[in-house]
Amino acid sequence: MRVEVHADASGTWWCRPYLGQARDGSAIRPYRSFAEASSREEAQALAEDWAASLTADGSVRSARLADLLDDYNDMRARNGASPNSVRTWRLFARYVRAHLRGALARDLTVADMGDLEQRLLMPKGEGGQGLCRNSVLCVHNYLRAAYNHLVGVGVVESNPMVLAAKPSPERHEAAALGEWDFASVHRAIDGAMREAGGGPGDRRRAACALAAWLALHAGVRVGEACALRRRDVSRLSRYLHVGGTVIEEPGRAPWRRDVTKGRRCRNVALTEGDVAVLDAAMEGQDGALGRQGPDAPLVTADGSLMRPTAVSRSFSRMRRALGLPPGVTFHSLRHTHASWCLAHGVDLKTLSERLGHADEATTLRIYAHVMPGRDAAAARAFEEAARRAAGP
Repeated sequence: MRVEVHADASGTWWCRPYLGQARDGSAIRPYRSFAEASSREEAQALAEDWAASLTADGSVRSARLADLLDDYNDMRARNGASPNSVRTWRLFARYVRAHLRGALARDLTVADMGDLEQRLLMPKGEGGQGLCRNSVLCVHNYLRAAYNHLVGVGVVESNPMVLAAKPSPERHEAAALGEWDFASVHRAIDGAMREAGGGPGDRRRAACALAAWLALHAGVRVGEACALRRRDVSRLSRYLHVGGTVIEEPGRAPWRRDVTKGRRCRNVALTEGDVAVLDAAMEGQDGALGRQGPDAPLVTADGSLMRPTAVSRSFSRMRRALGLPPGVTFHSLRHTHASWCLAHGVDLKTLSERLGHADEATTLRIYAHVMPGRDAAAARAFEEAARRAAGP
């Protein structure tokens, strides 16, 4: 549908698309203004979204919240949102469909949305969804953003999520390996990496172990490790360029997206010993698969991209074999890297950049509990006081 925005005397953008004629012969030209738009481009985008939601008689195609959320998710996917994020949003929309059924978006109140969140928190045995508070908080933020969009395109008049009370977040310390467990995990990873020249099963274990090594030594996420290419290893400058992630979608081979989760490409410094380990891993791959080119995956069992879920499951099997608690996951390797860096004097800004966090506040929120600080001075002060009290 062709739609064009115009500005009135006060500078407010508006549009009135022509949809044809009604049965009585009158023109169907619904009107909508976009007072929140600050430019023609922004008003045009809002107008096109609004027009796309209209039926032939000028009314909204579907006023049910669940249907509008499906349209919203499709729009975000077309605009380049991460496939992983879109998959999560589609799950949230299914929750809404299951618990609010055919509720109209414009009729839902603050109380209705609060009731929805309570049902999401309730155990499944009681008719709820059984989600944790952090998951429901994610649903809350998703619905608030979706309603903001619906308000912007004129489908609803207000956003009930603005006043809806959201659950308080659950605070979890980042699970990192302690000194007692580090040695056994490191030995297991090193031993598995040496199997790269064996059969297909050995090569898969070696590739998964290499991903674990990268998480432990460079702090990369599992998707980032799987997306690394050989050309991302700079031997001369001794750094690892982290600039992508691997996406998994149903019915499709894993593929590389040229942006990280934090949307920040980064160069992670390596030591001479790190480069030697990576060289040895690539030599093992060449021996088993034939010489691989610079664009070949660094983490691979057969020359193709590895699935992050398969890599994570492989580490879980290693963890169980070592007798470590279930809370230790592949992501714990990244947490270990960060925690040990902080404990040994790496400053917050450097660590935030190394991990690819959006900002230092994210790093501080996750790792504040391991930052060395005044507590060490307190320990020394007590030791000195106790020594004086005890006498010579």
